[in-house]
Amino acid sequence: MQDFTYIVSLTSPTFLLIGLGFLVVRLGYLSRDAIRTFGWFVINFGLPAAMFKALSSRSFQDILHFDYLLIFGLGSLLSFLTLFGIARLRRKSLTECAMFGLGGSLSNSLMIGFPIIMQLFGEAALVPFALTLIVENFFILPLALALADTGQQSNEGFFRSLGAALPQLLKNPVVMSIGVGLASALTGLQPPAFVGKAIDMLAMTVGGLALFTIGGMLVGLRPAGMVTDISVIVLGKLILHPLCIVLMIILMPPMPALFQSVALVLACMPMFSIYAVFGLRYNMGELCSAVLLPATLLAFFSINLMIWLVGAGAA
Repeated sequence: MQDFTYIVSLTSPTFLLIGLGFLVVRLGYLSRDAIRTFGWFVINFGLPAAMFKALSSRSFQDILHFDYLLIFGLGSLLSFLTLFGIARLRRKSLTECAMFGLGGSLSNSLMIGFPIIMQLFGEAALVPFALTLIVENFFILPLALALADTGQQSNEGFFRSLGAALPQLLKNPVVMSIGVGLASALTGLQPPAFVGKAIDMLAMTVGGLALFTIGGMLVGLRPAGMVTDISVIVLGKLILHPLCIVLMIILMPPMPALFQSVALVLACMPMFSIYAVFGLRYNMGELCSAVLLPATLLAFFSINLMIWLVGAGAA
């Protein structure tokens, strides 16, 4: 069993960088607009480079693990449907129910999860990480957006809304990099050496900058009021989502221990940082913004506890 203090020492730099980003913006050394620029760079250049590098350097057979897609996909769907059902019982609209479900099932895998799993498991974890992004971007997110749009537009059916959501997601640079990386692994084609070197350099920028950016984006969020709604979404994300993944691991055929660990740690992440942006789209910006701060702070405990449990199970 791993020493819990040792685990905290591994993850503390992650939250230290988040805190540093928060302080720099809070004290006025950088504006939130500057922080958004950092985030834009990470999403559009750093992470796509890291994804392409991870996938293109492996064989196609090593990448496509349908067991992981099934376990993480069904676990995330179960968490989504549970939060959706709780919101429905509380007489929320279809759009509000969809946003509750989204907050409880879509992790901040890119900005917080990526640096942590890289530090814990190394480059071997990038395959299940990429599969996680496939589940999130091609399954959970389109489902939530389609339901939310259906709730807002009575003349639009669910499948029409789903069809409208997918093309936009395919334009996401991270999603595109996964597709190109898979194609490279399948065909064996690699970019020229000088291009590969540039990709490697971009990939190295991701970890610290992503965490610093998250901290800066937390400045100004005020989780006042809406205590019940905030509590439901935060507990759903940090506790229910990991439990749903555990259930699927128990029920489904076994998969490699590394993949199990990555799935469980990623499920303990807070919700993705642009959750507030989607909230604005559906007139729920205040609630979705307020959720981010407590979820990110409490994730320090959920992540460390899960890493300790994973280490204890492996011992």
